Amino acid sequence: MSALQGQDKGRKAYRSGKYDEARAYYEHVLNNRKNDAAAQFGLGATAYKQQDMEIATRSLNAVKNSDDPSLAAKALYNLGNMFRDQQKMAESLAMYRKALELDPMDEDAKINYELLKQVIEQQQTEEQEQQQDQNSEQRKDDDEQNQASQDQQQDNKEDQKQNHQNQENQKQSEKPAQQQQSQVEQEASQGKKSDKQMQAEAILNALKDQEKINQKRQIAKSKSRKMEKDW
Repeated sequence: MSALQGQDKGRKAYRSGKYDEARAYYEHVLNNRKNDAAAQFGLGATAYKQQDMEIATRSLNAVKNSDDPSLAAKALYNLGNMFRDQQKMAESLAMYRKALELDPMDEDAKINYELLKQVIEQQQTEEQEQQQDQNSEQRKDDDEQNQASQDQQQDNKEDQKQNHQNQENQKQSEKPAQQQQSQVEQEASQGKKSDKQMQAEAILNALKDQEKINQKRQIAKSKSRKMEKDW
């Protein structure tokens, strides 16, 4: 903390670490002089040490617009420290910058400002890199999903093509069997026709043989009659 402004008794208690005593003193002063900027600053600084951030913030905010530039700069500096401790980096940096505007020679404010600025820039760089990594991972995931989808579509097309080919092969393999069956049926039919033809030929031959026999008998009878006449 910067050197305290205000009554010697309050500063002495503060510097001795007797924060309860210092706070009681500044509260007593403010009860009598509400607009005492030095006492307000002392109360804010003491409350900050006691981790009473509500009183510290309220008291220091009351001083940062003081007509005393040096006192206002110290209040802004302490507010910057408070915001930094709360990880409110942007607010802290703004307080340090305003403190330097009021007191450009404040080395503590200058050092804290530069260090915090570097921290913020580093955080922004890391966040950007992290975002880029996330975007890269997302693009990678999207590409993998798209590739997987394309592969699946290609597999489906190949499966359909293979199924179609299998069906064609099945049809082709069934044709010889059908042709063979048709040929067998045709041969069987021809065989049946041949049997009938053979039977018909046999009957015809039998009829022819019978006809020959009948003719021979007729000839024999004819000869017999002639012999009888002659006799």
